[in-house]
Amino acid sequence: KALQRCSFWAAAYRNAIDGECGPGALLISGEMSASTHHSVRHACNDITTLRASYTSQLEGSNQADVEVYWWSFKMPHGGAFRPAWSFKQFLYLMGVLQQPDESNYGCGDHIPIVGEPN
Repeated sequence: KALQRCSFWAAAYRNAIDGECGPGALLISGEMSASTHHSVRHACNDITTLRASYTSQLEGSNQADVEVYWWSFKMPHGGAFRPAWSFKQFLYLMGVLQQPDESNYGCGDHIPIVGEPN
């Protein structure tokens, strides 16, 4: 239920623009991610929640006819935000890619999260 409330942004965005400009405007959100919170201390990083957040946001944006794109393909210094903000890391966690989004700058070893593929 909380994720449904969080994905209401698309309908609110659509309604506000339609009210000002009339129906049918092409809308896009340029900061799509699977994140559940802007603060890493409060964000969920387990794979089940990341998938649910991603799915909920896509459903909300599709229903409101708002296009979305992931805001960062790779985050070499993403730290704890990487699972939800790096599209490459997210695809790895979902089992689509074989390699995680590792840092090219030697900032430490990869730390797996709960449910990460081996």
